[in-house]
Amino acid sequence: MKDASHKQKHFPAASSLKTVQKTKLYQQIATQIQELIEQGKLKHGDQLPPERELAEIFQVSRHSVREAFRSLEEKNILRSRMGSGTYVILENEQSVVDFLAKAIQREKGKLADIFQFRRMIEPQIARMAAENASRKDINTISKILHYQREAVDDLEEYIELDEAYHLALARATGNKILFRIVERINGILSESRAKFTHSPSRIKHSIKGHEAIINAIRQNDPDMAVQAMYRHLREVEKMVQRKDFLAKGGALILSKHPDK
Repeated sequence: MKDASHKQKHFPAASSLKTVQKTKLYQQIATQIQELIEQGKLKHGDQLPPERELAEIFQVSRHSVREAFRSLEEKNILRSRMGSGTYVILENEQSVVDFLAKAIQREKGKLADIFQFRRMIEPQIARMAAENASRKDINTISKILHYQREAVDDLEEYIELDEAYHLALARATGNKILFRIVERINGILSESRAKFTHSPSRIKHSIKGHEAIINAIRQNDPDMAVQAMYRHLREVEKMVQRKDFLAKGGALILSKHPDK
């Protein structure tokens, strides 16, 4: 195969691609292209190089590249335009949701990043819920909160109800794409919540934050809802950081500052 280095000048993302093995070549090619999209190195509307150039980069036959394109077109990830080329498309809302969910899944071990993401998205969910929640939405959230109060001594049940609470908030925004995103990533975000709610006292702190949020939504006060969510997230993150500190050798402080 011809050296593909000169081709990479016209396709910078090629440096992130790897030559593939001799089994299921088209699937490996499709996977690498999907990873470039998930990493943001290929975006909606970007044009891929011709089959011939990608075949040289991957060191495979054009047929394998063609099959990879076909499989990604079936998933509504790529679109070939006669006489123009092959383009990345993320217009389909499910494609957007899937790629975002996968990106977050890859970074789930980075707790600080997860909290940063939560600070970006959850206060805005609270705002939109305060603006758009129906009486049915408010009743649903209130019922979940009631069940949370009864689950103070059952960590596993509380975590499930916590997921339900945040999913109900997302549904109350009235934004279907936002709801689907939260639906897909809720389990990942719950890992950061679970690090906080590991004792009845902390669960009560969490419930208090949830109460403040739903009270703001009942009053149709977007600004109050945003502030309530920010306070809730700050409390959760602060307690998680303290837990991590104790686990790393600060255990002597525990006797001075026990959970109340």
